[in-house]
Amino acid sequence: MTEPPSSRVVDQRVRNRVIDAVEVLAGGPDGVRSASTAEYINMFFDVVDDDMPGDWRDLSTYTKAEVIELERVLGLMLDAVAATPEICTDDEFIASGWPERIQPFAARALATMLRRGRFREDVEEDAASLGPRPN
Repeated sequence: MTEPPSSRVVDQRVRNRVIDAVEVLAGGPDGVRSASTAEYINMFFDVVDDDMPGDWRDLSTYTKAEVIELERVLGLMLDAVAATPEICTDDEFIASGWPERIQPFAARALATMLRRGRFREDVEEDAASLGPRPN
């Protein structure tokens, strides 16, 4: 029987999922087209959301600068969800202009996070050892 991962390894995994989600947002309209509107939105809120138990800002793998950038993106995402109907097509969501408004902030958050890179997901690390995933 294997032991459950440590809280640090869980934080490392979540941080990597945040990078994945922000990467889609940084794609702007192309990110919406590649994922669909629902996934574009849900992928982010699955890992960065003030309605989740605990505070996502407290992950041991974030720097203060990363949290600040993610808070900016969170604010825009909350505004986008409030301003658009729950069910809309990808084209309607793109036409709303939200993906283009979110894109530069998401790109900045992504660049901030990728400066340190990704963490391994199976071993605790003090510093990120993996760079951005190759395309």
